[in-house]
Amino acid sequence: MKNVLPNKILAWYDNHQRDLPWRRYRGFQDRIYKVLVSEFMLQQTQVKTVIPFFNKFLKAFPNLKKLSKANLNKVYKLWQGLGYYSRAKNLLNTAKIVQSQHKGILPADFETLKSFPGIGDYTASAIMAIAFNKDFIGVDGNVERFVARLFGYKNNKKNFKNSILLKLKEIKSEDNFSKFAQALMEMGALICTPQNPRCNICPLKQNCISFKKKDFDYKIINKKKVNIKKYYLLYALEKNKILFFNNKNKLLQDFANLPLISYKKNLFDMNFKKNSFHFEGEPKIIKKNFVHNISNIKMLIKIVFFKRIKKINDNQFYWIDYNKIDNSLLSSFSKKFIELVKTKKIKYV
Repeated sequence: MKNVLPNKILAWYDNHQRDLPWRRYRGFQDRIYKVLVSEFMLQQTQVKTVIPFFNKFLKAFPNLKKLSKANLNKVYKLWQGLGYYSRAKNLLNTAKIVQSQHKGILPADFETLKSFPGIGDYTASAIMAIAFNKDFIGVDGNVERFVARLFGYKNNKKNFKNSILLKLKEIKSEDNFSKFAQALMEMGALICTPQNPRCNICPLKQNCISFKKKDFDYKIINKKKVNIKKYYLLYALEKNKILFFNNKNKLLQDFANLPLISYKKNLFDMNFKKNSFHFEGEPKIIKKNFVHNISNIKMLIKIVFFKRIKKINDNQFYWIDYNKIDNSLLSSFSKKFIELVKTKKIKYV
C-alpha cells in the first residue's frame, strides 16, 4: 500500500526523534530562523558538534534582524572551532540580504533561496521542507544511504541520485513534508548508520532489500586525492609579541595568520631579507613537519624560528601580544600551532 512506508517512518519519528535546539521554537518566524542557522551549521558537520555552537550563536543573535546587523568578526568568533568559515560569512550575508531586500522575511521560494550566498540545492530543499512544510526533501548522506539500502540500490550507475529522488517521490508523505524530511534524516542518523546499521530496531526491516540480502554496502567509495602542500611557518617572538601576516588568500584574509611561505621559494634569498624584515643570526629550522589538514589538502609545515627581528619593512607583517592572543581571530592552522606552543609541545629556541 502506498502509505505503508511513510506512515511507518512518521510513526517511528514521533516516538524517537532527538530533542534538538533548532526543533524548539516560539513561533513561525523563530522556526524559520532556527532552521536557516542550523542548516548552515550542519553543512559537512555532525549534529553533536553543532549543538553547543548553535546554542551560543542563538544567544548572541536570537533573530535574523539582529544577525543582519552583526560584525563579521563577532560571527567568526562564535563560529571558531566549527570550521569551514565561509559558511559563517555566507550566513551573515544571507541575513543582510533578507533584511534589506525582503523586509526581514526569508522567502518561501526555492529559486530565491538558491540565489542567497551559501545556499545550494540541498540547503534550499531542506529549508523549504523543514521550515515551510513544502513538498521538498533535502537528500543528504543520511537520506541517500537509507533509501539506497531500503530499495537495494548500488551507487555504481550515473543515474543513482536520480533513482533515489524518484523513489523518494513514490514513498513521500502526502502532506506532512516537514516532519517526513526530518524523519528520513533521523532514520539515517540513528538507525541506518554507515557502519553496523541497527536493523533490529528498524521499523522498515521487513520492507528492506538490503536487510533481506544482508548486504549493506551500497556505495562505491572514490577516495579524494589528497593534495600535499609544503610551507615554511615563520615564528618570531619579540618582547612577548608574536609575528603575524596579512594573508590575501580569500580563505584566510579575515583571520590572523602566522606567516607562511611556500616551500618552493628560497627562504634565505636576499630579496626576502631586504624587502620583508631584517633579523639577527641565522633562523633555526625544525626538521620535523608540523602537519595541518584542510579538507583534501595536507599541509606539511616546517617551523622556522627567528631569534631577533631588527626591523620590519613590509606593512603586511604585524605583532600580536602573546598574552592577548586569545582575543584575536586566528586561522585554524595558526590556532593549532599556538596551542602547541602554549602546551610546550613546541618550544621556542
